[in-house]
Amino acid sequence: MALAASSAQDVAASLDTCDEATLKRLLQTVIRKVPECRRKVAQDYNLASELFQVSEEERQGAVADQYSEVKTHVVEESAQDEVDFYERAKFVPMRLTYEERKYLRLVDATMHVSHYTDHMDSAGNANLNPARKLALQMKQLCAILTGMQVSHNYEAGQQLLQSREFTGKSAFFQTVLEIGRRYKILNPERMRDAYGKLMYFLQDSRKPEVRDLLEFDAVSRVRSVYDVLSKSSKGLEMLEDPQLKIATMEIMPEGKSRQQVQREIKAKETALKHLAKTYCSVARRRKRHMGGMYSLGLLRSSYQDSDSDDDKNGEELTEDIVEQCIYSIGDHSTYLRFNREPCDRILALLKEFFDPQDPGPDPKYSLAIEEGVDGARLSHPHQRQYTFVLQSMSLWREVLDNMFQLWHLAEEDLLDDEQLYQLADTGQGHQRVQKSPRSVVAMQKILAKVQRKVGGWVGSSLVHLGDHNVPNALMFIDKYIQIPRFLGPLVITLDKIPDLAKSSSGMKTYVDTFGGTKKLQKLILADFFRHAFDGSGADNFFDAGSCIDGRLTSAWNWCSTVETKPYFPIFLLTGFSGFDGKEGF
Repeated sequence: MALAASSAQDVAASLDTCDEATLKRLLQTVIRKVPECRRKVAQDYNLASELFQVSEEERQGAVADQYSEVKTHVVEESAQDEVDFYERAKFVPMRLTYEERKYLRLVDATMHVSHYTDHMDSAGNANLNPARKLALQMKQLCAILTGMQVSHNYEAGQQLLQSREFTGKSAFFQTVLEIGRRYKILNPERMRDAYGKLMYFLQDSRKPEVRDLLEFDAVSRVRSVYDVLSKSSKGLEMLEDPQLKIATMEIMPEGKSRQQVQREIKAKETALKHLAKTYCSVARRRKRHMGGMYSLGLLRSSYQDSDSDDDKNGEELTEDIVEQCIYSIGDHSTYLRFNREPCDRILALLKEFFDPQDPGPDPKYSLAIEEGVDGARLSHPHQRQYTFVLQSMSLWREVLDNMFQLWHLAEEDLLDDEQLYQLADTGQGHQRVQKSPRSVVAMQKILAKVQRKVGGWVGSSLVHLGDHNVPNALMFIDKYIQIPRFLGPLVITLDKIPDLAKSSSGMKTYVDTFGGTKKLQKLILADFFRHAFDGSGADNFFDAGSCIDGRLTSAWNWCSTVETKPYFPIFLLTGFSGFDGKEGF
C-alpha cells in the first residue's frame, strides 16, 4: 500500500512539472483509451470536435453495418469497345517535354530539401494565434519561392530577394509547380514525400489572406490533353477520329507471332503520322534546343516569364504537339492496364480456384473466417466471404480505372479555399483534416456502379474521408495508389511457383511438401482471401472492418504479417523483396 501511495505521489509530482502541450496530449491519450472517461469529458467540456470523438450512436451503427447486406438486380454492362476519347482527354495529363524536365528537377529538389510541413504542421504550432501563424506561413512560403527562383536564375533571384515582388514571377512559379503535380499524377511511385509537401504548400498559398499578401495565385490547372487540343479548332476533331484508337493502342506480344506484332507496330506508326499531319495547324516541327539551352516560352504561350522571345506561335498546334497528345493518351492506357491488371488477375484466380458455394472437404482451403480466430474481426461463412472478397476487389479495380478523374477531384478538394482544413491530432500525429465533398460524391458513384454490377453489397458502404481515419483527399489518393504495390508482388509470386518447382529436384520436393504447385497456389490465395479481408487492423469497427476504407486497412495488415506465414520462403525464392516499391522503381 505504501509503495502504491508513493508511486501515485511520484506521478502527481511529474504531472505538476509538465507543460500545457504535454498535459493535453496525455489527456487525449487517456480519453481515447478509456471509453467511460471519453464520453464524460466529451459531454462536460465539449471536446468532441477537437478530439474527433466518435459518438456512441456512430459506433453502434458501425458495428451493425459490418454484417449488413443489400441485394440488387445484376446489371450487365455491355462491353464498351469504343473508348470515349473526348471525355478521357479532359483528365489525361500531358506527358512532360524535354524542356519541362528541367523544371521538374527544380521543383522536386526544392521540395525534397524543404522542411515546410515540419514548421507548419508541428504540434507546437497547432495553437498559435492567427497573426503569428500567418507570419510563419509567409516566411516559409516566400523562402521556398525565392529559393526556387535563385536556383533557376541567380540574377533574377537576387532581384527578387531585394524587391520581394512575387507577382512579376507568377507565371514562372505557376508553371514549375504545375509541372511537379502533373508528373506525380503520371508517375505515382515518384516524388513520394515531395508531392505531399508540394500540395500542402499550395494548400496554404490558396488561403485568402496569404493570396492577398503574395498578390498572386500559385495554383494553375494541371495541363491536360483536352486543354492543349482545345486551343485549335482542329484539335478536338482528332478525338473523334477512328484512327486515334489505333494510334494509342497498347501492343502486347502474348499469343502473337513476330509478324503480327510487326504489323501492329507499323499500323500504329502510320496512324500516328496520319493524325499528326491531318490535325496540326502548322506543318512544321518545333525546334529542339541543343547544348542544354531551354526556353520557358516553349512550355506554354501564357508564360510571361520567358527566358527568350522564341516560339511566337505558342497557340498553334504543331505536329510535335499533336504527337505528344497522342503519346499522352497512350500513356494513360498503359497506366490503367498496369494498375488494373493485378486486380483482374486476382479476381480471375478467385473464380478459378474457389467455388462460391462449396468450400470443399479440406478446411484449410475454405474462405470462412471467425471473429477472434487468427486475428479476424469479422465472422463470415465461405459463401459470404467469397462475395465480400469479390466485391472488394471489383471496387478496387473500378477505383483504379477512374484514378485520373479521382486525382483531379482530390486536388480540387485539397486546393478549395472554401473548405479550409483543421490541424488536429487524429491518433496518427497531427494531420490536416479537411472535408472533400467532390471525392466523396465520386466514390459514392463508383460504389453504386459496383453494387449494380455485382448485384448488391456485403458489409458497410461507409466512405471515410475528412475524418480521423482518412483526414483529407491527399491521404485518400495515397491509400488507393498502394493497391498495385501489394497485389503486384502477390501475383508475381503465384505466377513463378510453377517455374520454381521445375527449376530443380530439390525445389520440386519442397513445393510438394505443400501438396504440389496448384495446392500451394490455392493455399496462398485462401490465406490472402481470408485474412486480407477479415476486418483486422484496428480495435473498433469505426476505424476498420467492412467499411470501404477498412478493407484496405485489413489488406495492409495481412502484408505486415506475411513473413510469419509458413509459405513465406516461397515468396523469397521467387524474388520477393517487399510490398512497397522504392523511389525510381
